[in-house]
Amino acid sequence: MMKTRPRHPASHWQSTRRLTLGLLLIWFALTFSIIFFARELSHISLFGWPLSFYMAAQGLALIYLLIVAAYTWQMRKTDQRQPDREQQ
Repeated sequence: MMKTRPRHPASHWQSTRRLTLGLLLIWFALTFSIIFFARELSHISLFGWPLSFYMAAQGLALIYLLIVAAYTWQMRKTDQRQPDREQQ
């Protein structure tokens, strides 16, 4: 059984905000870079398609799914560190 450490609720929200901001920055950087460098990436071919098309159609959707999975996994760990509140 996993031990929970008592933590202050403010630290829980601080870590939640930090995680959310970090993942949003990754999302923005990847989305912006693929769009910004689409012309340069179109010269690279992957399975017969330009890399920019592949990344826009398939690659970014998979990366977004990984971002959501990382958020879920990390939030589960963060929530488990919080002690359960007594029901009032």
